Amino acid sequence: MVVAVPLGYLLSRARFPGRGLVDAILDIPIVLPPLVLGISLLILFQFWPFRLVSRQIVFQVPAVILAQFTVSAAFAARIMRVGFDQIDTRQEQVALTLGCTQARAFWSVLLPQAVPSIVTAATIAWARALGEFGPLLVFAGATRMKTEVLSTTVFLELSIGNLKSAVAVSVLMVAAALAVLLIARSSGGDMSETTGFGGRRAAR
Repeated sequence: MVVAVPLGYLLSRARFPGRGLVDAILDIPIVLPPLVLGISLLILFQFWPFRLVSRQIVFQVPAVILAQFTVSAAFAARIMRVGFDQIDTRQEQVALTLGCTQARAFWSVLLPQAVPSIVTAATIAWARALGEFGPLLVFAGATRMKTEVLSTTVFLELSIGNLKSAVAVSVLMVAAALAVLLIARSSGGDMSETTGFGGRRAAR
């Protein structure tokens, strides 16, 4: 959310050179197939300056974080942009005419109205990170007790024929996702109004 909120605000309110390019780049992690996204991250870290830290990131724990962040942040930023677009700009303009700075108008006027969108964005981002699999498998690997997360645990258990463990972990993931999504809906309102996806996440 540290990235999604300011980026969503920037795309919603600001007009600057390259805005369309930034908007398009933001959609890439959303529209690319998961495996292609993982391969893209691998290729990216073959070029300077990313190559300098590739050994410390690729197939290591930081790769898990980066892969999850790439997709989750894109979803969250897109949701925040839709949320800011739905907030009337006249209140900000009134605050500015009364002597508020742009920063104070953002914190005092705009941000409180964006709380439902922030809750929704955080929830969707968490849910995407929980269910991420393709980019993790390609970019971080599925090493036991190292880069293993819940989604790759299901894959590892199935690969050795341990169906009971795979089902148990799957049920745990479903229960956790359902609980968090229900809490978010009760506290943040209708997700379909702030996601722009009709309340449905993009299929993965």
